[in-house]
Amino acid sequence: MKETKKAYVDTWILAENNDKHRVKALENASRHFEEKDNLTVNTLEAIYGQESSFGTNFKNNRGSDAGAGHFQLEKKTAEQYNLIVKKDNDQRFDIDYSSDVAARYLKDLYNYFSKSTVLSSTIRTIPVKDTKERKKFALAAYNAGQGRIAQAQIEAEKAGENPALWDIAKEYLRQAGANEKKEKIIKEYVVSIEVYEQEFVLKSPADKEAKNKKPKPVKSSGEEGCHWVTLDQGPVCID
Repeated sequence: MKETKKAYVDTWILAENNDKHRVKALENASRHFEEKDNLTVNTLEAIYGQESSFGTNFKNNRGSDAGAGHFQLEKKTAEQYNLIVKKDNDQRFDIDYSSDVAARYLKDLYNYFSKSTVLSSTIRTIPVKDTKERKKFALAAYNAGQGRIAQAQIEAEKAGENPALWDIAKEYLRQAGANEKKEKIIKEYVVSIEVYEQEFVLKSPADKEAKNKKPKPVKSSGEEGCHWVTLDQGPVCID
């Protein structure tokens, strides 16, 4: 499995080498991370590869309520971070906007599990002090939502287990409402991201130190002088 995943990363690295704008967008988005966390541009690359195979496998159409675009952001999540999500203009399909929101969302998830965060009247996260473990919870939440992952923590705690260890909490996903298929997807997602990220650390042309700078304001990847709307493969100029 790891050899196959390495081959995927090699393909995605080729895409990066052929598209410098893509690299710059990912680097800028990674500036929402902090030096003290375990999130870098390589983490973002790994998620990008997993979610849309570097923009070559969009699963849903523009304006869809379900996950769509480069980082498979759901409509409600994208709009929460002020993206436009319409059938004729969906910024989830713009690498600049979508990578910026994906990074901000991942960082927020990471922060949710750094302390006891109230998510609803019945669900709260349980603090995960170990940053490597916390990262796994954040990745799982990116895939399955913070509520379900926090509920798995709660179920583990009820059973007398350590809810701050992912290898323990993940065994309570069924009790948290995930069916057998979704449970498998969540578990495999975290493993896949970790494998992909290790390969990107070794091979990616992206600047790992980019996150030590402040993020630049996000602009559409299109040129100035047009009214830009974001369609399937990126921004399109409308006269």
